[in-house]
Amino acid sequence: MRDSYIGRIPETERTISVKFAWHELWSKVTYYLTKEELKKLGEAFVMAADAHGEQKRSSGDPYVVHSINVASILADMQLDLVTLIAALLHDVLEDTALSAEKVKSAFGDDVITLVDGVTKLGKLPFKSFEDYQAENLRKMFVVMAKDIRVVLIKLADRLHNMRTLGALRRDKQLRIAKETLEIYAPLAHRLGIYQVKRGLEDLAFKYSDPDMYYEIRRRVRKKLPEREAIIKKAIEILQDRLKQESIHFKVKGRAKHFYSIYEKMNRKKLPVEQLYDLLALRVVVDDVAACYTVLGIVHTIWKPIPGQFDDYIANPKTNMYQSLHTTVVGPTGEPLEVQIRSAEMNRLAEYGIAAHWRYKEGGNVLDDLDARLTWIRQALEGDHEGGPTEFLERLKEDVLTSDVFVFTPQGKVVSLPKGSTPIDFAYAIHTQVGNRCVGAMVNNRIVSLTYEVKNGDIVKIITSPQGTPSRDWLKMARSSKAKGKIRSFFRQQEKAERQEKIERGHELLEREIKRRDIEDLSAEYEDLIPLLNRIARDIGHANGEDILVAIGNNTLSPSTLIQKLIGRTQVPALPEIPEEIPPAGIKKTDSDIIVEGAEGVQVVIANCCLPVPGDEIVGYSTRSRGITVHRSGCPNVEEAGETRLIQISWGPGTRGNRYTTRLKLEAMDRSGLFTDVAQAIMASDGNIVGIKANVVGGTLARMKIEIRVRDIEHLYAIVAKLNAVKNVIEVTRG
Repeated sequence: MRDSYIGRIPETERTISVKFAWHELWSKVTYYLTKEELKKLGEAFVMAADAHGEQKRSSGDPYVVHSINVASILADMQLDLVTLIAALLHDVLEDTALSAEKVKSAFGDDVITLVDGVTKLGKLPFKSFEDYQAENLRKMFVVMAKDIRVVLIKLADRLHNMRTLGALRRDKQLRIAKETLEIYAPLAHRLGIYQVKRGLEDLAFKYSDPDMYYEIRRRVRKKLPEREAIIKKAIEILQDRLKQESIHFKVKGRAKHFYSIYEKMNRKKLPVEQLYDLLALRVVVDDVAACYTVLGIVHTIWKPIPGQFDDYIANPKTNMYQSLHTTVVGPTGEPLEVQIRSAEMNRLAEYGIAAHWRYKEGGNVLDDLDARLTWIRQALEGDHEGGPTEFLERLKEDVLTSDVFVFTPQGKVVSLPKGSTPIDFAYAIHTQVGNRCVGAMVNNRIVSLTYEVKNGDIVKIITSPQGTPSRDWLKMARSSKAKGKIRSFFRQQEKAERQEKIERGHELLEREIKRRDIEDLSAEYEDLIPLLNRIARDIGHANGEDILVAIGNNTLSPSTLIQKLIGRTQVPALPEIPEEIPPAGIKKTDSDIIVEGAEGVQVVIANCCLPVPGDEIVGYSTRSRGITVHRSGCPNVEEAGETRLIQISWGPGTRGNRYTTRLKLEAMDRSGLFTDVAQAIMASDGNIVGIKANVVGGTLARMKIEIRVRDIEHLYAIVAKLNAVKNVIEVTRG
């Protein structure tokens, strides 16, 4: 049956390489496919061979050899017939004349969906190769959101391409190797397919930095006999003990792949010889209970090294990986890493998402995997915003990175890219939380917005109605989601500011036209814009709206423009009238505090709570001092009757001003503490008004500090700086 399909392909294709590849694939699938399924697979092989005809790869092999090898990689994972057929046909739409209709007619909707999902975009116009790459990945992710098998085919395709990369030019080798390390290997990691990940990384490493690759390989092989002797001795000791306990097991040495050695060398700044986890064992047992039993036995045989134990069974990785990891002092005194897992965990560690493939009756729907694949939809979030470059940035920074898990104060888990800050957390909660963020607390301590959150941190965002993003946040944020929302805020702000300037420019021009009483010139916006568009280039502007912006900015005089509009005819000069219209975005009042429904009322900042711009505030009506401004929640206000409370808000007059407030600081006393506190405040651009300090019980230092700050965000930045001072216990508002 196997060779009958070879006989049906063109004679030119019946080469030794085609026969060998087909026989290898057939030997793998006969273990788990039915006779009917094997027949369908054979039909797909014949269709692929006919379609590719005499096409050759750069290696000189018939093109269909590549298709067979891709299917063979997937057969190692025991993937279903639809995936294998799609793998055999994955290049026919892109590289041959075979139509999608013929593929669909022969093998159904699922196959053509997968084939189309891995087919590159046609010869469409793109600004750069990066844009083309990003659009192809976006297309693949859209299909992935519906059917994860498309990425399994793509990874197998990339793995075989890497195995034959030596046939390409050096520039192509470098480009493909870089793309593999940045996108496809992390994608395999995210899916938990470590067998493919290791292969992609080592092959990409070999071509991207061949000198380092071969140097590491030489050093590892040089130490190989010594390492093998240690591993053999450790296996014998562990086997004897496990047999005594009647535990069913398999144990073997674990080889570290070259790229992971290279990464660890760079991370720890160590030579190969000093990397202890080159010595490693893997123990595979029947079930979870046996895993923990073996862990106890390992720790009784060899002394565990403190801080070198991870329980990924109780706390699986995001890609579903489960195992126990411990490092012990081995039989010769060298550190020895031991991994312990069940057979099912071992299969999952090698094949990841592919090992979880199950079908429901009547359809090809993944069972119990939807929640595990939310990151695919995350990659497509904001897909309508930004171009291909932003999608590629989002993919690399948010999806193909390690995750860190933090908690809200209510206990909800939030997953963020490694290296994220409170800004990323704020935008992960809600856009408005991010836009109104003025500070953050981590584990009940105020921290800087540059703080990198860690696994298990409890993060609380401090917001204010007056809070707005800073452009500096683009450097602090790690996730592309946060960066995108910050950019969006400033785009909207710039759009609103431009519109205000256009309206102000039109108003100024309209006033000038009416003042001069020019009958032939309409002041209506709809009539002016076409006229302004015609003269825009003559006066150095792109269009009519830009002219109005220039007038609104006071960089172009309405009188000068009118001379252009009326064809340089003489117009009676009229004296300039002082400007009455306030600058765009500034209200007529420039006071610090706006009192609802009243103007000219005396307003005083309350000394008990000393609010600053950004604090939520409330007014308290007094008989002699007008209105006193308190922070919302101030005890003195809470005791007052509702009838004397007045709605107030911060006005635009706060800009550029400084406000006095108080802080209380507690710390363990030490030499130089006072100086360090003062320097921390000054380093954050805070003005110190006064400090009172005393020591309680000979060890506890207490300070009351009066400082002048711009607003609440500035205050929280100072508090975060003070919290970082050595021996400081707590900093609170006074």
